[in-house]
Amino acid sequence: MKRTLCILMTINLLGIGSFFGGLRDQIKPKQPPPPSPPTIETKEIPELNYERPEGIHAAPDGTGKIVAITFDDGPSGDVTTHILDTLQVVGGRATFFCIGQRAKHYEETLRRMVREGHEIASHSWSHERLTRLNNQRLEQDLAKTARALEEYSGMESKFLRPPYGATSERMLRCTDMPVILWSIDSEDWRYCDQLCKKRSKEQRELDFQNVVNSVLDYVRDGDIILMHDLYTFTQDVADAIIFELHHQGWELVTVSELFAARGIELQPGKKYYSARS
Repeated sequence: MKRTLCILMTINLLGIGSFFGGLRDQIKPKQPPPPSPPTIETKEIPELNYERPEGIHAAPDGTGKIVAITFDDGPSGDVTTHILDTLQVVGGRATFFCIGQRAKHYEETLRRMVREGHEIASHSWSHERLTRLNNQRLEQDLAKTARALEEYSGMESKFLRPPYGATSERMLRCTDMPVILWSIDSEDWRYCDQLCKKRSKEQRELDFQNVVNSVLDYVRDGDIILMHDLYTFTQDVADAIIFELHHQGWELVTVSELFAARGIELQPGKKYYSARS
């Protein structure tokens, strides 16, 4: 009998101890959870509805597959910044043909271009058709543009791309810079959202793919690609083109680097469409 009572008392004491132990666990202050690791924003390479050609390999020496992407009519605000961010992700460089009167409004953007290895060139003061200016006005326009671009970027502009690609023999004689045109026109401006306000989402996606393919289906070594850093549509298209060219092993270089790699010496007043001989 005494033994039975001792066992019961032991069980009761153990139960009370467990009860108070559980109570202590409940009232014990909880430790704060460990901090979450910082999130790093990265650009994701977009999935393209594009069949990649076979047999393309990166050129390890940087001389086999090079192309120059060029942007006209900027700089602008968010669009140019977005394009610079994308180029930074893939380690690519581009040439920006800038409007002179926009330079003072985007000084930091221009200086960032220079810091990151891009090239700044002239696209006239206000996008007038240069072939319609007399010699005096033409020379004044180009000189004023050159001064503004150098003042606000710190880089001397070496090249001219006339608005609309319009040239004449007289205009060419008046410039002391090589005239850089293009071998691939993406026609991104034609499908920009400002001109296509009523199109459906499906039509925008179709236009997007058409512009992307107009570059990727035809690009060859030494090409100069024309785009415009003014439109949100262009920044979306530029993402796809830049990432896909990088994926295919293309090296994205400036106009100067393109011609230097091919050993082509550029002459003032002469037109160039690509760096292919």
